[in-house]
Amino acid sequence: MKHIFQTLTLIIFVVIIGIFNVNAQKQKGLEIGTNIGISLAGVVAPGENNTGTRVTYNNGVSGEYYFSDRWGVKLKVIWDNKGYSNGTIIDKNDNTLITDINLNYITIPFMANWHFSKHRRWYLSFGPYLGLLTSAKDSELGEDIKNQMNGSDYGYAFCLGYKYEITNNTKLFLECDGQYGLKNIIAGDYRVWSTRGAYNFGVLINL
Repeated sequence: MKHIFQTLTLIIFVVIIGIFNVNAQKQKGLEIGTNIGISLAGVVAPGENNTGTRVTYNNGVSGEYYFSDRWGVKLKVIWDNKGYSNGTIIDKNDNTLITDINLNYITIPFMANWHFSKHRRWYLSFGPYLGLLTSAKDSELGEDIKNQMNGSDYGYAFCLGYKYEITNNTKLFLECDGQYGLKNIIAGDYRVWSTRGAYNFGVLINL
């Protein structure tokens, strides 16, 4: 899985460099933004069908460098609430309790961004992400379980969005984005990968 991630990331990087070379004379500048959104977080765990979706939120900032009116590269920094519901934890009396697993990450996607439609209001982003775990707790006992989790996560991010121009330099946007993890999030010999979809609203400013 790790080798597939590295290979696909290299391909995306080569594509981005190619876009830069083709459009170096068509630079359109830098755009920054901020957003807040509703997240639907969960996990993929082969053979385990009992876990559920955790409804939470995310907020983030972004910067996009335009190579042309169609292509750019976007970097995001997201304060990401992830995890899953219907997990289990064992208390001091060896009782197994149903609990939500609340995982908080700083997620950093690096994506190619393709702008399409007549006025370039729609966009499609895709690329790898890196997640850094900042905290991990269960909802039933309130215990810190960070030492039971891996400290980082990586995978692929994608996004489909629409932006509406308010002024020449300011736009509002709505987007649906997703993340699919490729690394086990639980420490040890487990096969549990994170997933997260979100509906975001935000503002973009051209510099």
